[in-house]
Amino acid sequence: MVGSRKSSSRIARAVVIVLVVAGILTGCGASSKPAYCSAVTNFKNAVEQLKNVTSPSAVVAQAKKVATTGQAALSALKTSFATQTSAVRSSLSALETSAGHLLGSNIAAAVATLPGEVRATITSAENLASATESKCG
Repeated sequence: MVGSRKSSSRIARAVVIVLVVAGILTGCGASSKPAYCSAVTNFKNAVEQLKNVTSPSAVVAQAKKVATTGQAALSALKTSFATQTSAVRSSLSALETSAGHLLGSNIAAAVATLPGEVRATITSAENLASATESKCG
């Protein structure tokens, strides 16, 4: 009986070791994507939706969503992809300013500048997504 207990104990330890090693190996390969990938995807999706707005109030609302998701992506990226994040910061700032003018007294200026700023924001989002694709793909 004593030999049987030792044998059972060894088997139990071996099973535990195998499960622990399997868990470690599974955890290591579970997701190789950086944490910023989902933030960049959310930003890109918000920018894509900007292409479909049809009214000034919808432009303002979507510009706010683009700004929020863009800032979240920039925060998640920290110092990665400096060239692309700089372009995103610049385009978001210009977009927010012009979108804000749509509801104010400077509507003519907003209407004149907004299309270019939307294009710049789309381009900066696409460039950022492209730059991160090798890590997020």
